Amino acid sequence: MRRTREAAAQTREQLLQAALRCFLEQGYAATTLEEIARRAGTTRGAIQWHFGSKADLFNAVVREQYERAARKLLPLYQRDGSPLATLREILLAWLSYPEEDADFRAMLELTTLRTGMLPELQSGVAEKIQAVEAGIAHFAELLRRARVAGEIRPDIVPEQAAITAYGLIMGLSSLWLLNPRAFSLRACAAEAVEIFIRGLRTS
Repeated sequence: MRRTREAAAQTREQLLQAALRCFLEQGYAATTLEEIARRAGTTRGAIQWHFGSKADLFNAVVREQYERAARKLLPLYQRDGSPLATLREILLAWLSYPEEDADFRAMLELTTLRTGMLPELQSGVAEKIQAVEAGIAHFAELLRRARVAGEIRPDIVPEQAAITAYGLIMGLSSLWLLNPRAFSLRACAAEAVEIFIRGLRTS
């Protein structure tokens, strides 16, 4: 039984990897389940067993990459100490991650540049909206704590500053994806985050 579960988990991972590459290379609409199955060394039936439809598989690919990133960055969210320093480290981590992880970068390129707002992908879009809202809410909480601690100016509105912080992540990442050779995302992020944090400080 254990061997069966391990084999199923391995097949699922192979399908996720194959789907990511096929979707990235050919686009969502042009990719077929047969091509994904062939690349993964399995059958179309395995895709339907693990995921259901092509749309479900696409959404699973995106979800898996974000969940992996979240697990890796979780210690930053759980750290004690200065709320403003925590926010700074989280921003830097999210802006560095696409350069550090090729699969995450591929997923961002796929969702940002290569896939439109297709009706069958709306459930995945809804998930992403919820994740963004949760991220903004967490940033706002850090900023509220930073204001109470006297780390940021009293006139700063945490909710608005949190939206700006999240926009920094999404905007800079999207700009970098257009031409990754134009600049280092990690290096540019370091300066951009410092400018943002400096604008919040009391002095």
